[in-house]
Amino acid sequence: VWMVGTNGPAMNNLNTSQRTTAGSAGSLSSVIWGDGGTEPISVLEILLILLASVLPAVVYVVGFSDMGMGVQVYNQMSPTKISLMGDGVLAASVLLMAALYVVDVFYWKSRLLQTIAFLVPFCMLSAGLCMKSRKYPWAPLVFTLMLNPAFVSVLRGTLAKTTSRSAFYKTLAFCNTLVSIALVAGWSAWMVGGHQWNRGTKDGLAARCDLIYENIFSEFPLNYAAHCHPDTGGTATFGTATALGIKAACAKAASIWFLVWASPLFAAVTYVILSLFCFMHSLTGHQGAPAMIRAIKQFVICLIVLLGGMYCSVSFTSLELGSTLMAFLAAAMTVVVLWTFMEVGSEALVHMVGESHFGRLLAKFWRNDFVRAMGVGATNVFIPVYVALNMLNQKCRKLRGTAMNDGRFTQQAEWLVEELSTWNWAGILCWVAIIAELIFMLQVGVSKATYIFLSWLSELLAQIDFGIVCVLVFVIGNLMFMLPPVPGIPVYVFTGIVIADQGSRKLSDDDTTGFIMGTVIACGIAFLNKLVACTLQYLIGYFMGNSIKIQQLISVDSVPTRAIESIVKRRGLDIGKVMILIGGPDWPTSVGCGIVKANVPQMLLGTLPIIFLCSPCVVAGAFISRQGMGGEDSIYPMLANVSLLVATVAQTMAMFVAGLCILKEIEDKGEELSKHRPEHDAVSELTRKEQHARELYKEITSFKTLGLFDKAVLIVMAAATEFSVFFMVVMGTSCFKPFSVDKDIAAPYEEGGLNGKPWTIVEPIGWAAIGAFGFGVLLHYIHKKVMGSRLKAALKENPPR
Repeated sequence: VWMVGTNGPAMNNLNTSQRTTAGSAGSLSSVIWGDGGTEPISVLEILLILLASVLPAVVYVVGFSDMGMGVQVYNQMSPTKISLMGDGVLAASVLLMAALYVVDVFYWKSRLLQTIAFLVPFCMLSAGLCMKSRKYPWAPLVFTLMLNPAFVSVLRGTLAKTTSRSAFYKTLAFCNTLVSIALVAGWSAWMVGGHQWNRGTKDGLAARCDLIYENIFSEFPLNYAAHCHPDTGGTATFGTATALGIKAACAKAASIWFLVWASPLFAAVTYVILSLFCFMHSLTGHQGAPAMIRAIKQFVICLIVLLGGMYCSVSFTSLELGSTLMAFLAAAMTVVVLWTFMEVGSEALVHMVGESHFGRLLAKFWRNDFVRAMGVGATNVFIPVYVALNMLNQKCRKLRGTAMNDGRFTQQAEWLVEELSTWNWAGILCWVAIIAELIFMLQVGVSKATYIFLSWLSELLAQIDFGIVCVLVFVIGNLMFMLPPVPGIPVYVFTGIVIADQGSRKLSDDDTTGFIMGTVIACGIAFLNKLVACTLQYLIGYFMGNSIKIQQLISVDSVPTRAIESIVKRRGLDIGKVMILIGGPDWPTSVGCGIVKANVPQMLLGTLPIIFLCSPCVVAGAFISRQGMGGEDSIYPMLANVSLLVATVAQTMAMFVAGLCILKEIEDKGEELSKHRPEHDAVSELTRKEQHARELYKEITSFKTLGLFDKAVLIVMAAATEFSVFFMVVMGTSCFKPFSVDKDIAAPYEEGGLNGKPWTIVEPIGWAAIGAFGFGVLLHYIHKKVMGSRLKAALKENPPR
């Protein structure tokens, strides 16, 4: 919508000189919010920023935490009819926002009417999210996350438009930090006052959430003491299906009152993240292209961190936790994209492409079908929705006499439609399917199947001598490292579970001493396992790298690959080298080092700090192995989750620094890295020879020349693979039974097992999603075979010269 505003009727309000300035290549500061502003921040702006930071936190704590009226609010929102009303209110708010866009609410002359028009859907959206809080307990947290950026965006685009970027974002970061400190301090004092997380607090929260228990189960009202209490509750008198439903409902209710208890802490973490994001923006300077380029680099780094977090999320031992984290990180990525684009501006991005090497590199990346497929996959249905709404918007402008052209779309949408028509849609849709297939492999093939395998293996090794167990764990870990899609975290966690558990039983008469000794040994085995795996993966890459085709596949003659090669070949413990080696995906990183012929001892030296990343995962596995000890109030599950969180944060921070170092290498040595290298002549020659075939394939698969059936196959293929994977990720708890590596496959469903049937981890709706995904993969295979046969025929008719 903001993009449309840059070229919409508001442009009529600019005089000729202003239009010239807005379109000139030398005035980047005029198209970036506040970037050209040199005015100091005023007291009023500081107070408004403080209000924008404090108000959402106050609403959240008072309305959704046990420090306020959280239990009462969740109780009142628990009836099914309230949830259904929430669906209606949310749908109405979305339709109203679409209608306001169609009637050009952004260009209404009356500020009062504009304010009312914005407030109505905002209030409807807020109410709808509250009404859905029983089904989606985290909705208020997302609401809090969105309120602060929304208020700040309004302030930045109006009153603080000419304020210095650095001053504005430093003030915002400072205010958010103060709020986070206040939240932690208030919550800590409240806990000390008699609200520690113990059996008494749990029973008290559950007793006050009586309406939630009455409405949480669809068949009949539940009673916490009779159905859910760990000591007095039970489901033995019910059938298996009903017992499973009661268990799931009890867990859902428990997650609600736990969220009510811990919500101030979650809000504090949210504000810390916002503070860091704002502080990064404050470092971009005051004006011109350099400031904007730094902002874009920070945006790219944020995407690297979020993608790294999504990669790590498939490694969580809890399937439900991994799916939730994946969805949350995807939402955070959307926020980062929108905020950064609104801060930088569309015209500034166009100017940057012609003014900087980094901008030209980003433009080259964007023209890549894979990158465009990621954008299409992220927006999917929103593209046709936007086009349809824009057609209605243009008709409305024609009726009002404010249209700037006679076409079916506004100027901005015409540019978008024209740009999209030039894209290689056959290639993009194939990449959409490939990305979905990769996510499926990670989210199902790795996450679910690996955990089932490790659970089975852990039970099998429990009967073997400790020394033999250590050797077997080492060998099995190395074999898993050799599988490209398997990340290292499940291997480390598995090592901690098995070795620590066996140590507590066999290394000492004292259970605690044996547990500690086993955990230390497990850390050593995991560390050694990583170093050996790196060497073996390096050898794979070393021999594969002799193939010119393999060199071409990893683009050894491209600037980014050469930048990474330059960094990993540095000697010693260079920060960039270390972060790439320990922060990058395990298999691709080590294999890539072999392909570029990095020095093995130097590579292993740079990998030594992995001990700080693998140890928290091993410790988490050790704590997971003791989850059954201590009863319902055991502290071990919390310690396991904290350890995994530490490992994930460390991994994403390593990726963050690695991304920063790669971008700096490209900036500092871009010209040198782009120079011709004789050793890459063979790759260039292979690329030249294949150019004819690529051009023919592009002609054959051009969307304009494809038949209706071929287009239908491509569209259905992309839709089936993407939407089925999206459903399995976002609705993971509906598609798969909750299962973690510490559970016994043979245990009954009620105890977190799979009743001896591993395939039952997939629920019926999950099988339907897998079936849709399989249909999409079949269509992908058919398309590739048909296009391949057509290419062979075309090469016979038109052979390369």
